Amino acid sequence: MGPAQVGGVHYQLAMALRRAGADKEAAAEFAEAERLSAQHTERSRTQLANYMADTPDEAAVGARPPIATMFPVAALPAEARASLRRRATGELARASFNLGVMHARAGRPDRAAEFLLDAATLSPDFPRVQYSLGVAYFNAHRYDKAVEPLGRALAAAPEDPNVRRMLALSWLSAGSPERAAELLRNDPGRDRDPALQYAYGLALLRSGRPGDALIVLSAIAASRGESPELDVVIGQAQARQGAYDEAAEALQRAIALKADVPEAHGALGELYLRKGRLADAAAAFREEMRISPRDLSARHNLATVLDLQGKRDEAVSLLRGVLAANGDYVDARYLLGKILLAQGAPDEAIAQLEAAVRLQSGNANAHYQLAQAYQRLGRTDAAAREFDVYREIKDRSAGRTP
Repeated sequence: MGPAQVGGVHYQLAMALRRAGADKEAAAEFAEAERLSAQHTERSRTQLANYMADTPDEAAVGARPPIATMFPVAALPAEARASLRRRATGELARASFNLGVMHARAGRPDRAAEFLLDAATLSPDFPRVQYSLGVAYFNAHRYDKAVEPLGRALAAAPEDPNVRRMLALSWLSAGSPERAAELLRNDPGRDRDPALQYAYGLALLRSGRPGDALIVLSAIAASRGESPELDVVIGQAQARQGAYDEAAEALQRAIALKADVPEAHGALGELYLRKGRLADAAAAFREEMRISPRDLSARHNLATVLDLQGKRDEAVSLLRGVLAANGDYVDARYLLGKILLAQGAPDEAIAQLEAAVRLQSGNANAHYQLAQAYQRLGRTDAAAREFDVYREIKDRSAGRTP
């Protein structure tokens, strides 16, 4: 025992002696307890001072037993140590896996994912760990995290339809609709499952294949009847194909069925904007923002309308909010830079437009506005370079050879 513990024993003995009436003996024990307490305090001060000064405590170092007695494993041959490490790692992985499964069964997917990630890190090939980790992330709606372990689980069991479907839905939610469409394309159970059909149609639409999406989505509507969510996606697909009147009908039908159905007002606002109905477009985008406060596209689109209406201060405020939520939103960078340039703030405009061309080097309009901003500040060489890039992009898009 150290001085502090021994001092505690003397103190307890002193208390017992005093209760027994042996005051003289008790006083001696109190004195010894006080002495040991002071010794412990001084020792602690010295250790703290040495620590702060990065000076080794020689007494403590000298008092340490040989490392082989403290850590007997250190004396083992390298092969034996490696074997012990493998066993210990396996047991830790097993314990983490079991704890993860327990949390998953108790309906705590986020906590389950923490333990399962530990297990997968310790032993990536531990049985079912990749599948279980992917499912935990999927159930926690952390789809961007789910794709990697589910991909590994599918590679280990390529014929498992449940893993394939979860991976497809994760890719769809994580912003990779092409991968989702490819996984769902030959799914044998898709025709019998309206939810999978809907996900496939949505993946096709977001992959830039509105015609194929309409075929799939119209088949669902024919067999299952109307639903507001389905009408929204059908309307979006029709708008992509240029069938604006039919798209408006589908979106208005969706709103009639469910006034707060997500994306319907935003898609309708885009149709109004295309037709130049700015007031109607602004009202639709504001309603979409009310229904879906996290919808950044509705905020960006409203800012576009406000810019056209000459309400640039409100547009700037909206765009700064969009970029605070997602600094890589290239269209918001471009529009903010364009408005700031029009407001006579070329320095601020340049910062936004330079970011826009870094994010999307083929954005001709961003290069043009950036050239204008450089020109405004007298940076003629930089302006000329950006005008050249602008013309090159335009020539390529028109199929002309420079």
